[in-house]
Amino acid sequence: MSRTTRRPATATTAGTSSGSGAHADARGMASRERAMNVVQIISSPSFDQVLVSGASLRIDQDLAARLLAECPYDGQRALNDDRALLLAAAMEHGTFMQNTQIAFARCDGRYFLVNGQHRLNAITLAQQAQAFRIEVYDCRSRDEVDACYCRFDQPGGQRSLTQVSRSLGLHDSAEGGLRPATAALLLRSVPMLMIGRRRIAPSQRPRDTRDLDVKRDFAMRWKPWAIDYQSCLDQGIGQRTGRYRAGGVFAVALVTLRYQNAKAREFWGPSIRNNGLLVGDPRGALHSHFLSAKRATSEYDLAEAAVHAWNAWFGGRQLTMCKVLGASLAPRGTPFTGEA
Repeated sequence: MSRTTRRPATATTAGTSSGSGAHADARGMASRERAMNVVQIISSPSFDQVLVSGASLRIDQDLAARLLAECPYDGQRALNDDRALLLAAAMEHGTFMQNTQIAFARCDGRYFLVNGQHRLNAITLAQQAQAFRIEVYDCRSRDEVDACYCRFDQPGGQRSLTQVSRSLGLHDSAEGGLRPATAALLLRSVPMLMIGRRRIAPSQRPRDTRDLDVKRDFAMRWKPWAIDYQSCLDQGIGQRTGRYRAGGVFAVALVTLRYQNAKAREFWGPSIRNNGLLVGDPRGALHSHFLSAKRATSEYDLAEAAVHAWNAWFGGRQLTMCKVLGASLAPRGTPFTGEA
């Protein structure tokens, strides 16, 4: 089945030959009526005229390409080609939902695309115009642009924690600093640190634990010990360190490294490496527990196993098996009690 491409309405040229007849007049009248009743595809005016917050805008492939080229956000996640192709297929089959939101941050007269990259790319692939609801957020600085970007696709998980941590400026570019992946782990552990590692369901936690600005400021205070833990993680074999990177375990590690730094380094590095540890060493017991733990184990259960092993090692006791009994998360040698 052939598909007719709708083109922008253009002004009728004067001096049409009289031989065109009634059919030409009818076509001209129909064209003018469509221009009056259909949202016009805009592809040349300035962005101040086109990007009106709250308005519905029909975007064609030319305007989509222009927005992608002239409104880039330099912290934007990489394009997922498969996702763009699926969206393009939906547009071609007429199943794409109209008037979804496309969002921009405006700062110092410039526009930055903060939500809608894949949909605009899909338009350029399908070459079919689509209607969107435009939102423009005025920002006073690039920091506010970054904050605007990282708020989108939360909490649904479309944007990864690594991408969010990059936009929040948690990682370092210098050698030996906090790498982006570890910065994401720090951000993941922050809610548990904020509630003192008490057992509170995510839906019942204070609102601050979901506020990215608050979480960023909180994470910055724990960054030095995140770098210390990063050096411990680097001692292990990648596929065997997954449980050590869980949010709850990361939080326990940060607390022990902050308040018992020398001892904590001696605990976490060898436990992660697990090279030559004797039977009964709590560090080895924790490593074995993490290797055998079920995939769906909760962050609290993993954190409790870490606390159990730490407390045994800190107290000079042997341990062959980590137990998870729903106990409070209170690492010895720290002010955290794990209680309300």
